[in-house]
Amino acid sequence: MIFLSIVIVLLVIIPGWEVFWYWMGVKPLFPWQLKGNLDRMKQEAVILDVRTEPEYNLLHIDGVAHRPELVTDPDAYRPPDPEKPVVVICMTGHRSPVVAYRLKQRGIETVYNLTWGMAGWKLVGGKTK
Repeated sequence: MIFLSIVIVLLVIIPGWEVFWYWMGVKPLFPWQLKGNLDRMKQEAVILDVRTEPEYNLLHIDGVAHRPELVTDPDAYRPPDPEKPVVVICMTGHRSPVVAYRLKQRGIETVYNLTWGMAGWKLVGGKTK
């Protein structure tokens, strides 16, 4: 029974979560895509880490803006350039699409969610501080 539950989560719920947010206008950015283009993404996009202080202190990507308040108050974000893409990161990819969607509603044209969050980042060998 436990094995069946795990299979259902992996095959239905997780992909369904990603598809739902894509349908809502939040583009997925897979960890290996960010890892392969991190330097370029840091220049061409705004990367926001919305995790809590303890999560961020545990591990984070160097040079990424830490903005935990955006989880509860997306109006606190003042984009330097509203046309510049925004990548939102959380720990597992469950808070970040919500924040990304709310930023999109505020007029940010292109928003990405780091799929699977920092957990996925570490799984693909992404470097952290």
